[in-house]
Amino acid sequence: MTDRAAHPALSQPRPDLGRSGVIALMTPAENPTAEPELSVLLGPDINLLSTRMHIAEPDMHVRLERYAGEMARWMAPFGNAPLDAAIFACTGSSYLVPPANAPGRFLDHTGKHMPLISAANAVSDAVTALGARRLVLVSPYPDSLTAAAVKWWTAQGMDVCKVLSVPPAASGHPIYSRDARAILRTLQLAARMEGDVVLALGTGAPSLPALAVASLDADIPMLSSNLCTAWAANAALGQPSSPLDWLAGEAPWRQRLLDRFPALMASLQN
Repeated sequence: MTDRAAHPALSQPRPDLGRSGVIALMTPAENPTAEPELSVLLGPDINLLSTRMHIAEPDMHVRLERYAGEMARWMAPFGNAPLDAAIFACTGSSYLVPPANAPGRFLDHTGKHMPLISAANAVSDAVTALGARRLVLVSPYPDSLTAAAVKWWTAQGMDVCKVLSVPPAASGHPIYSRDARAILRTLQLAARMEGDVVLALGTGAPSLPALAVASLDADIPMLSSNLCTAWAANAALGQPSSPLDWLAGEAPWRQRLLDRFPALMASLQN
């Protein structure tokens, strides 16, 4: 059980299902990946409560921009739930909005000031923690959003050495329909590129299963939006660590992923 005295930021009293923390997750309505991957990544006794950000707008860029600007709307359904932190699981929003409109580091909700972990900030923090500067980006995005991501990372002072696009699916959502095997092949190619770290972008593409396989044979670190988001969330709950600890072969999330999605993992390892 988490020591409450050691982590005074945790809400009181603690719920039985969430002794180490209760986190609000905001993710786009169509995103099929953030919840299962973050549930696998977050440690024991952490409760993940989610809400869907839905905007009836056909233009994906417009939706992404508006997600970032309506945080109070997405948090409203949580009411007075005993939250310790919130996650904004939509990396693309941060790439498109001006810095002043991007998700910050904290959030006020029902009179409580709590940490806000945005996926983009989490990945940036993990890259900084590794001392990396040269990035190899693996993008599941359409070209226009990939270009915005490159511009954003360059503005962070990073050198984008190479961008590899994950092949699109034959049909479906332009991001969320990418499949894990295609991401795995792209990550394996990225591992051969010159750079300090490989970043698998996007919270909605199933990059964690692919990363679980590819990272074991890679000579450089491989990070994903959801992996970094979980790493940052754990730190916000008083459990700091190095991103490298999350990439170790014995990292606990690897077994949880195998137990949760055995058919997918078996198909990627063959």
